[in-house]
This record gives sequence, structure tokens and C-alpha cells, in this order.
Amino acid sequence: MREFSAADAQGFYCLNRDPQVLKYTGDVPFESVQDAANFIRHYDQYRLNGFGRWAVYIKDTQEYIGFCGLSKVQGASDVDLGFRIRREHWRKGYATEAANAAIALASQRYGLQRLIGRVMAENLASIHTLQKVGFIADPSQLDIEVWRHFYMELDQVAASIGDGVRIV
Repeated sequence: MREFSAADAQGFYCLNRDPQVLKYTGDVPFESVQDAANFIRHYDQYRLNGFGRWAVYIKDTQEYIGFCGLSKVQGASDVDLGFRIRREHWRKGYATEAANAAIALASQRYGLQRLIGRVMAENLASIHTLQKVGFIADPSQLDIEVWRHFYMELDQVAASIGDGVRIV
């Protein structure tokens, strides 16, 4: 995982052109590789917060497969863990591996105390991934029809970044 760069534009464009990848995000696809490059160029989470979503690559092949990481909405206190992986790499454990690395960074490098996750109720795969890495359904948010809310208290996280995951 690493900060977004111009080199990610083509992969990011392809990721966000797949209607199955975007199905549960509420996002619209990029119209061009240039639109993806513009998004990356104006992405300000690293500057504002010191962290953000990170491009995810397969270590051995250096293939771009998606993104994972932290996001803080300006003016809000909560930090969200999010991930998006290219469809041909679903069910291979990459989202779980990247999420665990992002959780470790949130706790160890950034000193965060809590993370949240928001998932469309129909997105059972992402709900499963959040629960697999230790998120708990937020009981105060159970009545919301479209989105499910999860949280993780990081004061108990003693995770370390696992073998094969590199953050640069």
C-alpha cells in the first residue's frame, strides 16, 4: 500500500468503471483516465490529516488492485476505514489483508482511538470483511435502512503489519 500517485490513474479508472465494484458505493464512474488523474491530483487527505486511502498493489507483480485506508470528513471527528478491490481479485483475502494493515497504522502510527465503517446493507461481502477484522455493528445505527454502521475501538489493538504487506 502507498499514497496515491499519478501512476495509479489508469488502474483507478478501471476500478471505478466496473459497475459491480461501484454497486454499493454511491459513487459515479470516472469518464476518463484524466478524470481519475485529476481526482488523485486534488486528493487532499494526506495533507489535511496525515493519512488517507492508499493504493493497493500485489507485492510480487506490482499490479494495482484497488485502494484501502483511512478517511476523515472535514469537520467530523470520526475516521472511516474503506476499501475497494478490483472484481477479479475479490475473495482472495486482499481487502482483509489491507484492512488489517490500515488498522495497525491507525493505531500505531497515527494514534487513533476509534475507526468507523459504513457499508450499504446489501453489501454482505464488505460487511463480512469489516466483521472479520474486528468491527462491531453500531447498535445506535441498526434502524438505518440503506447503510450499516460499524466501529472499532483501537485502544485494544496490538496488531502489527503482517508479512507481505508493505506501506510506503
